[in-house]
Amino acid sequence: MNTNENTLNMLYRYAFLVCLVVIMGACASSNVPAPDTSEAESMVRQAEEAGAQEYAPLELRNARKKIEEAKTLVDDEQYAKATRLTEEASVDAELAMVKARSEKAREAVEQLRKTIKTLKDEIERNQQRQGGSL
Repeated sequence: MNTNENTLNMLYRYAFLVCLVVIMGACASSNVPAPDTSEAESMVRQAEEAGAQEYAPLELRNARKKIEEAKTLVDDEQYAKATRLTEEASVDAELAMVKARSEKAREAVEQLRKTIKTLKDEIERNQQRQGGSL
């Protein structure tokens, strides 16, 4: 009986190891799909429309460069790296868009401040004229 139990234990261990190797092999060789760069390219277009060429040219250039590199990696079937670069390109494009919008908002605030100052100055002049003529 002892020999049969030992043989059965060895068989279970062997089966377990075979299953483990198969599972690990499946995980290691799982196919990462080729990334779709269209979302990143769309983000670049949105950034351009927001004025990133003027306000965030470095970030916009980085996004474009990473998209091109990702396309090259897809051609070389390096999908994991291509996916990472595509995601980075989306983030760079979004940063460019946010920086452009932020800078435009800052300029609008500055213009409003100038307009308010001009209006205040005009009000003061009018008050001085009215006070002086009474």
